Amino acid sequence: MKSLVRKLIVVGILVVAVITFCPQVKPLVDRALSPPGVQRLAPVVPPKGIKYLARVEELIFEMTNQARRAQGLAPLAKDDELGNMARAYSNDMLQRHFFDHTNPEGLSIDERLSKDYHHRVNIMGENIWSGSGYDPGKAQDLAKEIVQDWLNSPGHRENVLSPDFTHLGVGVSAHHQSIRATQEFVGRFSLWPWSNS
Repeated sequence: MKSLVRKLIVVGILVVAVITFCPQVKPLVDRALSPPGVQRLAPVVPPKGIKYLARVEELIFEMTNQARRAQGLAPLAKDDELGNMARAYSNDMLQRHFFDHTNPEGLSIDERLSKDYHHRVNIMGENIWSGSGYDPGKAQDLAKEIVQDWLNSPGHRENVLSPDFTHLGVGVSAHHQSIRATQEFVGRFSLWPWSNS
């Protein structure tokens, strides 16, 4: 029995050493341990009359990470899959004229992400914003207004500055001067404590 335990310990140490010193092995192990049959979301196409404010999305992402760095926190990784989900949710709020973390079918952020997001997560969160009368062409001013509104609100600020989140997707949609912005945050589960992927 002691011999088997010793062998398992040695094998464990060797596996950790190989993964640590051969970084190309990590993605293979991650892939082997990922859920089977994962399908990626196709990019979200804006519905008729709605446009994406890609520059505003980029600026919100950058300003969010600036706020985190100012507090000594690690920046969030950009996640295109979460970005697609954020855009889809901003679209939905514009099209169906609601503003809530729960959609008209009663699905909350947890239920929407659990259904459509194909990574293991420890925690998830969402910030939403609604505004009218803004010029979508003034990307810097609009992004600054949105991020500042979130930082001035305790619950939204908590999401922006949570050390538990690792990834962020941002979606900003406009219909004329009506704008909806969504941030989808997750803290991804990692087998590798030194990794953020």
